[in-house]
Parts: sequence; structure tokens; C-alpha cells
Amino acid sequence: MAQQRMALWEADIDEDVDLQFAIGNYGQSGHFEDAHIQQPQIDEATLLAMQQHMAQQAAFSQIPDVVKGFIVHFHQAVLDNNLAEITVAYESGWNKYTEKFYSRTEWPEAEVIAPLVNDDPVFLILYRELYYRHVYSRLQPNIDDRFHSYENSCELFNYLLNSEGPVSLELPEQWLWDIIDEFIYQFQVFCTWRSKVKSKTEDELMVLAEGGQVWSSYSVLNVLYSLIQKSRINEYIIAQQEGKSLEEIAEIVGEYGQRPLYRNLGYFSLIGLLRVHVLLGDFTLALKVIENVELNQKSPYTRVTACHVATYYYVGFCYLMLRRYPDAIRTFVNILNFIMRMRQYHTRSYQYDQISKTADRMYALFAICNALSPSRLDDNVANTSKERFGEQFAKMARGGPDSLPAFEELFLYACPKFISANPPPYEDPAAISLLISPPSPTDSPAQANASLNALDPTHRHLNLFLADVAAQAP
Repeated sequence: MAQQRMALWEADIDEDVDLQFAIGNYGQSGHFEDAHIQQPQIDEATLLAMQQHMAQQAAFSQIPDVVKGFIVHFHQAVLDNNLAEITVAYESGWNKYTEKFYSRTEWPEAEVIAPLVNDDPVFLILYRELYYRHVYSRLQPNIDDRFHSYENSCELFNYLLNSEGPVSLELPEQWLWDIIDEFIYQFQVFCTWRSKVKSKTEDELMVLAEGGQVWSSYSVLNVLYSLIQKSRINEYIIAQQEGKSLEEIAEIVGEYGQRPLYRNLGYFSLIGLLRVHVLLGDFTLALKVIENVELNQKSPYTRVTACHVATYYYVGFCYLMLRRYPDAIRTFVNILNFIMRMRQYHTRSYQYDQISKTADRMYALFAICNALSPSRLDDNVANTSKERFGEQFAKMARGGPDSLPAFEELFLYACPKFISANPPPYEDPAAISLLISPPSPTDSPAQANASLNALDPTHRHLNLFLADVAAQAP
């Protein structure tokens, strides 16, 4: 029977059949055109959000499972205020996984790991603090990184200072010091980067013109002074020195100052202010800020070695610039002997390299001070200084005009990276174009370099220091 069936396409079409009626008018009459189909309307913002979500999902899938587990564990430790677990995660886990997976690239962005921590806003702020610190230390921050790291710092300090009452967060002392230290470091490198007008692209010039108070000296100083005031750290130090009871101290410092988080941040902000005023060239005010801080090895803050070393470095440098050479020598001798005694511990610290570099700079500053005010205070430090800077040591000790290049070399090696309080006038295109334009053809290269050095704060302080040295020459 199958053989008797005729294929449809072989059958003759009955001419009496109305094809138009039989087939219908789908697509024939124009009554059902594409224009009548309601297309879904997706605006640009929604489309961008969808693309970002897809990109975040792709990035999330690339995170190694051990890193996901580490972030979940880190978050739980912060939620529980478990200082022991936070310390291990911060000082060990973060550095271990950085070396293993992210030594040459960024950690996943906070938005990518947010699902792992239930979008916890406080933890994400802390995570971004670590994220941007990694970008600054291992990679090269772009202008977006510089602005976003400032915004994240503002979010963190606003949370700490402007919440209703003290926050319940607890963090290790080392992390709290690193937060203040990194905040000032990023401010310092931003000021240095911002001062180099000629290297800026058109886009960077436009962003800087609209930057406003981003990384301004005022905003940074305001944060540090606010933390000092909120914690009443000066009142706490004075009360301790006067032998007040714990109950009396608690009444003096109030609800914020009683909490270790605010007390530690207040103390570290004092040292941060010392550093900022040194960077801005106000050495008298820098020492005034820490007048209540006793420089000795019995302070509880010697536990945070990087803070202890930085304090002595900046205090000693202030003494040097104020021509208080014996005080500077005594300061450098105290801390350099401390570092030598603690060297075995430092080698286990993830900050060992930074502490060693600061120590080397202090040996150079000691050599300068010893040449200007010879002392036999400590032969061990003097001998180590001579071993490292023997040639310059000998030239400076002989004195005379030939010694000035040696003083200059060691000063530039050991001094802080000074910054200018006032940024270039990016909001004034005419003034910026004058700074960008090359020197006049009539200027010699020496004149051009001299004019650039005159604007550079480091060379300005160098010239003041060399003038002091020359004035002391016989």
C-alpha cells in the first residue's frame, strides 16, 4: 500500500483550490510585519550592568578554590572578631596566596568575591584596602587605582569615625598600623605623581583638573587629627604617665578611647602626623605632635616593629634638620641597637626588607650627624656606619668644600621623599600649559635643570641642609 501512495510534491494541484484561502495570509498581506513585534527595551545602563555581571561571573570562576576558602575563612574571622585567626590570615595567608597566585597580577576585585562574604560592606572595605595595597606594592597603579584607593580609605575612616558610637570591629595592631602607614604612603606617591606635569596624558590632565580634594593635604591631615581626637590618645598617654587607675583612665578617654581599635589607631595617627609634617618640611611641628610620646623600648607599641622603627627615623631626621645633632645621634643609636638585637625576629617578619632599608638610611644619617658633631656614643653603630659608607664617612670627616658632594649623596639616599603641600594648578589650563611647555631656547640645560630643581621639595631641603653644613665649615 505504501507503494501506491503518491508523494505530495508529485500530485497535481487541483486548479479549483483557492491557494490564498488554503495557505492563509501569513506574511502575505503585510498585517503581521516585524515592526509590529514589541521588542524588549534594554537601556545602556542595564546592558552595561548585565555585561559586568557576566564578566564578574567569569572572573569568579577563575578564582582557585583554596583562595575562595581562604576568603570565606578570613571573613568569618573578622565577623567573630577572632584576633588570632585574623592575624594568621592577614600576616600569613594573604602573603602566601599572593606569592602563589597573584605575584604579578591583581587579586580578584571586591565585587567579584562579594558573593563569598554575603556582600558584607565592612569586610569588602577591608578587602579593598589589601587589594590596593597589593597594587601599589607589586604592580603599577593607574589613575583609577589612585582615585579609587582614596575613595576606599574615605569609606573606611567614615565608617570608623561617623558610625553611631564606637564600631565593634577588632583588628590586630599590625594591620591597624599598616592601614595608617599605607594611607600616608599612597598620599605621598600620589603627590609625587601629581607633581610631574609633563608626563600626564590629556585624560589624566582632565581628571586631575576635576579631582578636587582627592589626596589633598587637608583631607589626609583631617583624618589623622580626627582619629587622634576621637580616641583621646594624648589624654590616655598623659593619664598613664601620671599613674592614673584604669577606672580614671576609662573616664578620661571615654567610650571610644577605651576600645583597643580606636586607641591603637589614635597612637598610630600620632606617628602618621609626625611623618606627614616631615614630608611637608615642618620639622618643629612634627616634633610638637608627638611631645607626649616617650621614646623608649618599654612602650607597648614596640610590638609593632615597623611603627617603632619609623618613629625613631622621623624623629632623628627632625633633629638633624633642626641642627640638634647630638639628639639625632642618640636617637639613631637607640633604634639601631634595638634592630641589631631583634634581627633574628625581623628575619621572620614579612616587613623585614622594609625595616632593613630604613636601618640602612639611618646608618647614613648617623654618619652625617657624626661628621657634623663627632661623638663616641656607640662604637658598634659607628663601625657599622663606616663599613657601609666608608668613603663618604672619610670625606665628610675631613670637611672643606670637597666634603659637600659626600653630604649631598648621603642626604639624598637617606632623606624622606618630600612632597609639596600645593598641587600644580591643573584647574587652570593656561598655567598648566606654561609648565608643560619646554624651556625657552635661550635657557641653557643647566638653567633648565636649576629651575626644575627649585620646584622640587627634596632639592629645596637639600640646599637648606648644605647651607647649614657650609656655615659650620671652619
